[in-house]
Amino acid sequence: MAATLELAAPPWRLVLAPSVGGAVARLTLGGRDVLRPLEAERADTAEAVRHSAGYMLAPYSNRIADAAFPWDGETVRLARNFGDHPHSLHGVAWQRAWAVEAQDATGATLVLDHDGDADWPWRCRLRQRWRLDGARLTLALEVENRDDRDMPAGLGWHPYFLREGLEVAFRCDGVWLSDARQLPERHVPVPAGWDFAARRPVGSPGLDHCFTGWAREARLAWPSRGHAVTLTASEALTHLVVFTPEGRDFVGIEPVSHANDALNMADPAAAGMHRLAPGERLVGHIHLTAEIAS
Repeated sequence: MAATLELAAPPWRLVLAPSVGGAVARLTLGGRDVLRPLEAERADTAEAVRHSAGYMLAPYSNRIADAAFPWDGETVRLARNFGDHPHSLHGVAWQRAWAVEAQDATGATLVLDHDGDADWPWRCRLRQRWRLDGARLTLALEVENRDDRDMPAGLGWHPYFLREGLEVAFRCDGVWLSDARQLPERHVPVPAGWDFAARRPVGSPGLDHCFTGWAREARLAWPSRGHAVTLTASEALTHLVVFTPEGRDFVGIEPVSHANDALNMADPAAAGMHRLAPGERLVGHIHLTAEIAS
C-alpha cells in the first residue's frame, strides 16, 4: 500500500497519502469515518486518488472548457488530464506525488513543486498544512507563483463526506446552471429544491454545480451516530461546489475560490479567479469543528 502518515488528536484521526496526490486516505471522528476511506486494495492503483477521502484542488478548481483559456492576449492550451473527458479538470495537485515538508504528532505540511508542463505551463509551489487541535481540524491551502510571469490561480478542497445518514445545511444566494457539457451556462437564484438553508438530508437531486454568495459555512450532521461537523472557510474561498452523484456513497461539499470554468468567463476576476505576480501567494483556510453527542 502507498506510504501514509498519521496524525491523531482526539476526537480526530487523520491519515494522509502524500504519494497519492497528497490526498486524505482516512479521516475519523470519535473512531467513525467522516469521509469515504481509501480502501487498501485501491491504494496502489492508478485511480487511487479518485477513490480517496479527499484532495486539494490547485492551481484551479473543476473544469476548464476544452482545456483552453485566454490569458494576456494568448490562448493557453492544456493537456486533457482526465481520460477522454474533453475538459481539463482540477489542476495538477491531485495527480502528482507530494513531499512531506514537516510533521509532528498533530500536524503536517505537504509540498509540491510544479516545474511547468502541458498540464499547467507555469512554475508554482503548492502547500497544504494540516493541524489537529482539540475539536478543530485546520487545513491551510497555498499556491505560490514561482514563475517569471503572472499566473492565474485558484484553489479548493474536494472532500468526499460519507453520505449515509448525512444531513447538510449551507446558505448561498445563487448557483450556476450547467449545459450538456457540464459547463456553467446561466447564473440563477438557488432553486427551491436545491436550497439547503435549513438542514436536511441530501436526497437525490444529482447536483454537480457551483454555488455563489456562500456564507462560507456548512453544517454536516449524522444524527443517527450523534456526530456533527461545522465547516468554515476563509475569505479566499467564496464559492461552494456541491457534488451529489446518484447511487454513490459520498457527497462532495467543496470550498473553492472560483466558479467552474472561471478562466473562460467574461470577467474571471469577478468569478473568483486570482492573478498572481511572480512570488505572490494565494492562501485559503478551511476549519472542521467537531461535535460529538455525549
